Amino acid sequence: MPEGNGLLSRLLIPEIKELIEQRDWRVLKDILCHWSVQDIADILGNLNTEDAIILFRLLPKRLQSAVFSEIEPDMQLALLQKMTDERIREVLAELSPDDRTELFEELPGKVVQKLLNLLPPEDRKESLKLLGFPENSVGRLMTSEYVALRPYWTVERAMKHIRRFGVDAETIDIVYVVDDNWRLLDDVPLRRIILADPKWTIEAVMDHRFISIEAHADQEEAVRLMKHYDLIALPVTDSAGVLLGIVTIDDVIDVLEEEHTEDFTKVSAIETHTVGAKFITKLREIPLRKIYRSRVTWLLTLLIMDLVTGGIIQGFEKTIAKYVVLVTFLPVLVDTAGNAGSQSATLVIRSMALGTIQMRDWLYLLRREFLIAGALGVTMGLGISVMGIVRGGSLLIAQVVVLAMIVNVIVGCTIGVLLPFIFARLKKDPAAASTPLITTLADILGTAIYLGIAYMLLG
Repeated sequence: MPEGNGLLSRLLIPEIKELIEQRDWRVLKDILCHWSVQDIADILGNLNTEDAIILFRLLPKRLQSAVFSEIEPDMQLALLQKMTDERIREVLAELSPDDRTELFEELPGKVVQKLLNLLPPEDRKESLKLLGFPENSVGRLMTSEYVALRPYWTVERAMKHIRRFGVDAETIDIVYVVDDNWRLLDDVPLRRIILADPKWTIEAVMDHRFISIEAHADQEEAVRLMKHYDLIALPVTDSAGVLLGIVTIDDVIDVLEEEHTEDFTKVSAIETHTVGAKFITKLREIPLRKIYRSRVTWLLTLLIMDLVTGGIIQGFEKTIAKYVVLVTFLPVLVDTAGNAGSQSATLVIRSMALGTIQMRDWLYLLRREFLIAGALGVTMGLGISVMGIVRGGSLLIAQVVVLAMIVNVIVGCTIGVLLPFIFARLKKDPAAASTPLITTLADILGTAIYLGIAYMLLG
């Protein structure tokens, strides 16, 4: 059977289940041996726990560790509970340090303690070191499986070293040059070493230009550096420049996917800390109570804020009673302001995430937004002016509606620009300046502005 993709594997799941029911282990083994690791992990993720355990046990030992690192934490825990200590030791030993650390982060503390005790002393020491770095730091992502060379070695000696130790390395596209104190001196593409004269020293092929990151830096900084410099691997050092490990592109892609999912949920006013950022892609597996908890907090907060809008309307009930037609324009005015604010916030939040704007840029962006919002407000005002005359029955009503539209769009855009900066100043994720929050604020202020203008112009 040729290697498939995620869609193909899901299409064949009914056949896989049928083979399991028929206990046709020989055919199953033959099928699995021809599938990629990712496809096997995809199949396991779409089976119930009992069938997934059966299928995992049918895998050749050479595939089990690779597949184990690709499946979800819940499934990993279920498999661990069914394995003997000896088999757990073998699987953990085959995992790369960064995959092992990611597994430990997701498991309960008692389980992690048991697994650590099953590791060889060297692997246990390395895992404890990685777990000692702050959560979401680069140190949690890095692996120590890389190839390091000395600058005074000849190219010939370096190639022998690469052949010997490169088998277990995470990548050998790039090798690292360190001094005798393990301080990073350079990163060198393997291609440059292969094409060099065997009698040259490694120093001769070095250019002393490299990008590195400190182990305590945030993972998002690693994403930004690797994207900006088109890197496939990023060396990780301590504050003294000593090489501790590397972060590879596959780890960064995982971080990027998780960050995007987390930002997406925050923009929608959903709390991910109760269920984890991945829940949005695993909706069928998450208990209802957890989904409820992730959504109810913000909804209650926004409900309380919306009650303020009702209070504002109540304060102008005499004006509204005299000019009932004003109420018919209220939804479009506040919705337009909220939509304009959400647009502004989206642009700012995305630029912040990409690092193209900084905190110091807030005043510059605010001035630009005033100009843009003014133009948008006038355009929207002209768009509603005709309806103001037709539905309102007078130029005075139309004047109120047009003026309120212009002011509301400007206010909505101002909220959208400033709110992400305010959240960033408070050390909160700017993505938490969500669309529902901006819309609710625009409702409150927009209602007050509209009815206030009506009161002043209409009496």
